[in-house]
Amino acid sequence: MASPAPPIADPQALGLLPTLTDELLEEIFLRLPTPADVARASAACASFRRIITARSFLRRFRAIHPPPLLGFAAYEGFHPAQPPHPSAPLARAFADAADFSYSFVPAGRWPTPWRPRDVRQGRVLLECTPDCDPGFEYYDTVLLRDLDLAVCDPLSRRYSLLPSIPKTLMGQHKILIDFGLFFAPTGEDEDETTFRVVCVACNKTMVVVFEFTSITRQWHIPAYLSCSSLGTVMPDSRYSFSCHDHEQGRFYWMVPWRNKSLVLDVFSMEISIVDNNLANYHMHDSGKPLILLGRDRTPEVCFLADCFGDGPTDIVRITKQNGSASSDAWQFENMISLPTQYNYFTLGAAEGFLFLRATLQDQNSEYSSGYSSEDSSDISAHLSAEAPDVEYLSLDVKTSERKKVCVMKRYFHTVFSYFGYPPPLAKPTI
Repeated sequence: MASPAPPIADPQALGLLPTLTDELLEEIFLRLPTPADVARASAACASFRRIITARSFLRRFRAIHPPPLLGFAAYEGFHPAQPPHPSAPLARAFADAADFSYSFVPAGRWPTPWRPRDVRQGRVLLECTPDCDPGFEYYDTVLLRDLDLAVCDPLSRRYSLLPSIPKTLMGQHKILIDFGLFFAPTGEDEDETTFRVVCVACNKTMVVVFEFTSITRQWHIPAYLSCSSLGTVMPDSRYSFSCHDHEQGRFYWMVPWRNKSLVLDVFSMEISIVDNNLANYHMHDSGKPLILLGRDRTPEVCFLADCFGDGPTDIVRITKQNGSASSDAWQFENMISLPTQYNYFTLGAAEGFLFLRATLQDQNSEYSSGYSSEDSSDISAHLSAEAPDVEYLSLDVKTSERKKVCVMKRYFHTVFSYFGYPPPLAKPTI
């Protein structure tokens, strides 16, 4: 006896199968352990790639897998994480796909190259200034009227040239010097290609905040503040530090004498001067003090100190007391000891990490003793052959875990950490 005919499938149910398959695949891809695994799955077939490159999937993916550290952007290019760093394979793929020479960005007004001032969410904030001496990149001060700015995405090779700050805005103030230049966080409901740039400028009497948004493509002044209470010395970018917190949206700067700080809330666009007791701590002159968010998302100041007479090989953590009404309620948190055979220099902080430059003390003394300040051109000529290895490190403040990110032959005073993904896990940001 013949078997009964199979039931005819419901046409509506058949129509739902592709949707259900996509949803199931999306859940499977989200459970892959690493971004590298997801990237490999994307290369398997066109349907996998379509699911993985959808913006809805990428939003969920980034919430589960925070973007890894891929390397550092510096004034002359990108330096990817190197083995044995866990991000090395992704970093190499990213470096091969991106253009950190910024050759796709039209030249500025000045015969100097573009160089980075901030990096965030796949975008690089570039400046072009009349003078660009790499040997003095740490101490640069730029008049606002001389500043050319651009925002670019090195991966998609898209860019946006920012208009100059209008003279009508600058004209009501005396000569203004660039004191801080950075990306401000955008709202969650804004388009992913929207960005905001904030420029904080100062003179001896005023601190002025200029803001540019990609929506209006115009500059305006949302906040300014008399800084007469700080004295007659202008804030120095050497001692500035900022906290990139998308939730709180606060940026902090330390002024040279270290008993006051400037605080900018980029959501309310309020700028204020607050007292602190940080002048009670001796901060070694090996880089700038750094601020980042620690436990309970409270600000922490970290700086190098020489606690045992063997050089600045200790990181001191000072924490702002959570919920304290006192603006100067900072207290000692702990101290992180570093290997004593190195000389260290603080470079920056982001995503709960401190970034340090380290050179072996013997190598550093041998190299520096062979040259005087008059031999700067010779140093550049012999850099590749004679310079010692310079290690660039990340330090997880919560766990004190230290990792070597990369090794170079360059002594950078300023680098910008790049957290992100290579293709296909990255979408254009401009």
